[in-house]
Amino acid sequence: MNTLTATAIGDILDLDRYPLDRLDSPRGQLLVESCRAALRFEGACQLPGLLKQDAIEKLVAESVSKQGQAYKTDNTHNVYFEAPDHDAPSTDPSSLLQHSSKKAVAWDLIDAQSPLRIAYEWDGLTNFIGQAMEADQLYRYADPLGACSLMMFEDGDELGWHFDRSPFAVTLMLQPSAEGGEYQYFHRLRSSEDENKAGVAERINGSDEGRIKLSSEPGTLSMFRGQYSMHRVTPVTGGQLRINAVLAYSEKPNDKLNTLTQQLFYGRSA
Repeated sequence: MNTLTATAIGDILDLDRYPLDRLDSPRGQLLVESCRAALRFEGACQLPGLLKQDAIEKLVAESVSKQGQAYKTDNTHNVYFEAPDHDAPSTDPSSLLQHSSKKAVAWDLIDAQSPLRIAYEWDGLTNFIGQAMEADQLYRYADPLGACSLMMFEDGDELGWHFDRSPFAVTLMLQPSAEGGEYQYFHRLRSSEDENKAGVAERINGSDEGRIKLSSEPGTLSMFRGQYSMHRVTPVTGGQLRINAVLAYSEKPNDKLNTLTQQLFYGRSA
């Protein structure tokens, strides 16, 4: 049972603006319904200012202090996050190279009293996200490394165009880069019935038809359905780190990353 008090959570999350602790109230139900509508309509929902300024500053400082413990990944892949198929024709997205690089601070390195740990372990946030995502039941990830991570993008880092393998992603923006670092996506560019390879290749090759950009305001919680919506983070430029947190959830209890994926993202297994 989670015993965190509303006061502690209220120091971190703006519960006056977003009544996550009162979802049965009229305002709480309106919040849930507006999030569901946004997710249905364009595959994304953002809550700017959910994380309070003091919590943002503490998490930026924690991220910077842990740069030396962060694991750096730098690799090429295709839009399906697989090794590129060099035998495929140039019109096939599986042959088109993408570049992704970033630093990750694993969950077991997050401070015991970190605002991120307190917020992620609060049942009220999990319950809200589950309701917004229309999940029958939602659980925090049980993975000791990948449950909730801090991600840092230095100059030149990016996430190349890709589709997620999981149905949705939840992130908290902490600090945008000075330039670049935009989160861009194409809503429902493919479906379970149609891979739309021609449309995917066209967007990878530069077409901006239907492209949407999400806000990078510090303190914003974003919920995004990326399984069928191709997305990327554009290359970061300038001297300021782009920092965000990735909060992992599953509709299955005790869900974890496999050892191979832990090694890939965190350089170790646990």
